[in-house]
Amino acid sequence: MKKITPIILLIIALFIPVFLRERPSLIYYINLSMIYAISAQGLNLLMGIAGQISLGHAAFMAIGGYTSAILVMSFHLPFIIALIGGILVACAFGVIIGFPALRLKGFYLAIATLALGNVVTDIIKRLKITGGDYGLRNIPPPSLFGFELQNNLSQFYLVLGCLLLVIFVTRNFIKSKSGMALQAMRDSETGARAVGINISNYKLLAFIVASAFAGLGGVLYAHSVTYLHPTNFGLGFSIDLLAITIIGGIGTLWGVVLGSFLWVLVRNLMGTGLEVLTGVLFGVILILVVLFLPRGLSEIFFRISNRFKSKEVQEK
Repeated sequence: MKKITPIILLIIALFIPVFLRERPSLIYYINLSMIYAISAQGLNLLMGIAGQISLGHAAFMAIGGYTSAILVMSFHLPFIIALIGGILVACAFGVIIGFPALRLKGFYLAIATLALGNVVTDIIKRLKITGGDYGLRNIPPPSLFGFELQNNLSQFYLVLGCLLLVIFVTRNFIKSKSGMALQAMRDSETGARAVGINISNYKLLAFIVASAFAGLGGVLYAHSVTYLHPTNFGLGFSIDLLAITIIGGIGTLWGVVLGSFLWVLVRNLMGTGLEVLTGVLFGVILILVVLFLPRGLSEIFFRISNRFKSKEVQEK
């Protein structure tokens, strides 16, 4: 049953565009949800697995998105090269912010990552190549093997493939030696040092992997939305990514997907007349989840799964 369920979910996901082909706006929101999930997965790995906090995660999305857009628009490079370039530049900044993390923790690390986000957005505003305060407009859609993915339907499969790849990499990374070391470091740095774990190296690794996921999300965002502005990646969006991670279930594999879909549902599908209340509603949801669902929305599925397991044991 455990092996069949993911296959069923994948089949359903593949046919979503077929069912919604008359509602392209819904496909756009689904794509946006998956892009946020990709970026939030990096934050989930950083905080839930490695125990490191970040309030500037959106900056890595900005770095990846702007890098990719500039490589395509100014240097006329293929999308796949721009995608790799965006991820690598985001990783480079992950190394930069990772070094202060070697000596900082808790509140001080949060302030350091917050400063990174402010610095990145401020630099983007001042550079001519990034469009400055006007942002970058008319960013070309993604193209693969000579085919331009111009509509939401074709982009759906690209984003879905990237999301599944990120989840697959995260799942295997958590189970690897490095993932085990990060979890040991999260639980007790003193204990991790005692068993020979190099804390500095693994903290740096956590920031690099997290920034890579955010960079990938930023690239997909840039070429799907086709417009970038530095204010889109400020502190507010970093807090949103943090809230997505907590609501979905920090430290869980699929939690960020649930949190992202809920975030997009609340923010974009409630109608223009209720825009003022979306922030309040999302805040209330966050409070309720923290109080009653310590593992986020994922806990609902854990409880259902445990009930089925208990019934199977009783029947045997």
